Amino acid sequence: MGSRVRVPSRPLRKKPLSFERLFSWAHIGITLKRSYICEIGTIDYFCYMHSDKSILTEKELLLQVASGDAESFKYLFEKYKNKIYSMSMYITRSEYISEEITQEAFYKVWQHREELGKIEFFNSYLRTIVANVAYNYLKRIANEKFILKSISKQSSGISNSTENTVLFNDYQAILDQAIQKLPPQQKKVYILSRQEGLKQEEIAKRMNISIYTVKEYLKCALISISKFVDKKLELSIIAAAQIFFNN
Repeated sequence: MGSRVRVPSRPLRKKPLSFERLFSWAHIGITLKRSYICEIGTIDYFCYMHSDKSILTEKELLLQVASGDAESFKYLFEKYKNKIYSMSMYITRSEYISEEITQEAFYKVWQHREELGKIEFFNSYLRTIVANVAYNYLKRIANEKFILKSISKQSSGISNSTENTVLFNDYQAILDQAIQKLPPQQKKVYILSRQEGLKQEEIAKRMNISIYTVKEYLKCALISISKFVDKKLELSIIAAAQIFFNN
């Protein structure tokens, strides 16, 4: 039986991950920083069923959030934020991206708050949301164009943050694995096209094959690489979700 993975209870970060850092708190609603705005109408802060949210069962808490209780939503955030942030840090090792995933996950919870009254196991519900958000976010980052653009920037001497460099190296390693698994001819066409920058006509001449064959090889290579990267991301997120949402 393999050894257990040691998981840090809370990754180090420069500033505490607080509700106020991610959300602007106002009497007329909750305005999410950056691009999200969620109007919930006028809130009467003195008419809640319970002012002390800690005495509520999880079902009662979810029902209050479902009814539009912003304080209950804040309590829910404080209760689960470290799970989401820790899982995101485990996957990305980036404070910024982890905060983005945490924010978007809770935005999804609030956006679909009417469903919360029907949820029996919120931990599992939240795990699914976080996994989907993380997968979609990382897929955008890990696409081939982003990686190749990053390679170009690094070779041009453009500076980058330490955590972005770590993330880039992770995805570069995944891309390298995908390239190595390609059939020999597809691999050669891909390298000549994407890494050496040759035009399709030049590749066809060098390899003594038709331009049509070059296009087909490149198309198949890109599809294979995309599937490989997607599968790697999916498996890493599933593993992280099991670690951080297993209780």
